[in-house]
Amino acid sequence: MTTYTPYPKVVFAGAVEYADNTISSIGISLGRRDIYEQAQPGIASVQLWTDADTALNVNLSDSVDIQIQDSTATYQTIYSGIISDIDITLDAYGSVGSVAMYNITAVGPLSLVNKHTTGGLGFAKEFDGTRVLNILTEVFLQDWNEIPPDLIWSSVSNIATWENWDGTNVTLVNDLIADIDTPGTYELESYNGGLTDALALVQSAAQSGRGFLFEAPDGSLHYDSYGARAAYVPLTLTGDDLLAAGLRQAAQWSEIVNDVTVTYKNNGEAYAADYTSQQSYGQLAGNRSTTLENSADAQSQATAFLESRAFPRTYPEELTIPLHSPTVSDATRDALITMLVGSAVYTQSLPAVFGTTFDGFVEGMKWNLTRYTSDLTLVCSALSETYPHKVWLQIAPTVTWASYTPTTEEWQDL
Repeated sequence: MTTYTPYPKVVFAGAVEYADNTISSIGISLGRRDIYEQAQPGIASVQLWTDADTALNVNLSDSVDIQIQDSTATYQTIYSGIISDIDITLDAYGSVGSVAMYNITAVGPLSLVNKHTTGGLGFAKEFDGTRVLNILTEVFLQDWNEIPPDLIWSSVSNIATWENWDGTNVTLVNDLIADIDTPGTYELESYNGGLTDALALVQSAAQSGRGFLFEAPDGSLHYDSYGARAAYVPLTLTGDDLLAAGLRQAAQWSEIVNDVTVTYKNNGEAYAADYTSQQSYGQLAGNRSTTLENSADAQSQATAFLESRAFPRTYPEELTIPLHSPTVSDATRDALITMLVGSAVYTQSLPAVFGTTFDGFVEGMKWNLTRYTSDLTLVCSALSETYPHKVWLQIAPTVTWASYTPTTEEWQDL
């Protein structure tokens, strides 16, 4: 049993801190809902109390860092973004007291990508990770004349370099070479469509490559190509770590797809169908639009999409962990505080109606914080949705090859 209190604090513009009783509540949402879409800009909602006669020192476009303590009382950043909205509501005034509530909304670094256009010079045929890197490189500053003339260098993060500084008054720093997985897995067709929205184009590349572009807690952008997840070591959770009330799973007919068409270069189409599923549930079509170059890749994606959706998906899609609970160990708590979306998770000791165990990936994260409580909800996908066939991650470490029959069994049978 361990005692833990998050003691959150919010830092604006790299210097102005609010903590303790100033904070009413904090909500954070990062990542995506499932593997069939890309992440949207992360959103944080911060509610701060103040004397109605004392304005808080916050401004639109100020950077926002939200931090909580880990088990060693060291502060860890769980969200970085910029202020997009400031709403002030009077709660009380006059003889009963003077209290105002600041409702501050922040958006993550993908919102900055959304404010740029790209593609004016086109992009050559290239793999998905390389395309993502090239698009994001265009988004960030290239020339001295793009530097704001009133810039004070002391306001720039001390870990920023010319090649990775994002060019705003925001302390969001990207090391694209390190954080973007290149070259990727799938070859994409060339792009010659002219200037277009940078976020839409980079998300199209990521989705066509079956990869994941996401925001890290420190405000940096990361891209995991399709194969990257297979190497992740899962964090193990138990039923004792989870908030039992509200744990749910649902099988939905509307999620079944047993007739798949994938479009690729020059309006080419690849097709896959599961007739066993159609006999049980009817013909349920689904289309997946890509910018893939090769027909073989389109066919493999059609087959994989079919295998992951032809039958009902039943698993707990959200796992909530109350980090302040004494049943959560320090090691597990600290691992969750520093976790990135995209990480692998293995949950054991679940009730039998949930299948007792769950292998999956964290697609999104939702934080709900007060001064004394910290609930983290992991929005998950099943491992089999990303990798319909077994990967090394799924093989128990105690398995020996001698336990299999080498003359008759194949890798896909394990």
